[in-house]
Amino acid sequence: MLCDQIRKALSILDVCEETESGSRVVTQCLYPSFDPVNVFVVKYGDGFKIHDGGGAARCAWIHGRDGALVNNALSRSAALYHVELVEETIVAEVPNLDWLLNAVLATANASANAARSIVEHSVASAEATLKDRIFDTLVGYVPKRRITKDYSYVGRSGKPHHFDYAVRENGSDVLLMSAVSPHHVSVAAKYVAFSDIEATNLLGRYAVYDRQLDQDDVSLLQQVAEIVPLRALEPSIKERLSV
Repeated sequence: MLCDQIRKALSILDVCEETESGSRVVTQCLYPSFDPVNVFVVKYGDGFKIHDGGGAARCAWIHGRDGALVNNALSRSAALYHVELVEETIVAEVPNLDWLLNAVLATANASANAARSIVEHSVASAEATLKDRIFDTLVGYVPKRRITKDYSYVGRSGKPHHFDYAVRENGSDVLLMSAVSPHHVSVAAKYVAFSDIEATNLLGRYAVYDRQLDQDDVSLLQQVAEIVPLRALEPSIKERLSV
């Protein structure tokens, strides 16, 4: 039966393990790294306390964000899912087993949401800086009239995609480029956008980076774009265009 196959495939999520932090439950919620969110259940009087073990906060600090940003994101997410924030740990409390599933789901979702918002902010900040550096490089040898910022291009799906820059050649031909940072959120967004673009006047697709990308991410992006380090952007465009 199909349900038996599905249960077997998802059995890794059916985990409850005793730890010093409480009974660890693996949930189906995911952090931006695609690791599952773990929550911990502790007996508390007649009820239970459920917490994320500080998982969202750890994910945030990996990306080097400041304390105020981390705390604000955790607080907003806790409020959104009607749980509490206690010293960078997301916590829920319920009076009995009837409420346990809801509390586990709320805690896991709050933790995943907080981590995602922090990482997205980090990625956006890094890409904004790189985007400025790309422009500074471009205007050194390409006339500004040939450069369009925040270029919108409708893909085969009919969905519009936004690219950081389009450099024009012969009036209509364009070279599209966007900054990419070494994180799944950035890589996935660029992959979706570049893969949906197909046009006869397209001179190329550039994913430009200044921090080393994981080899898996490089392999993925190379299916839909050219991966260009910022230091090689000038010679690459000079070879591709008449500048």
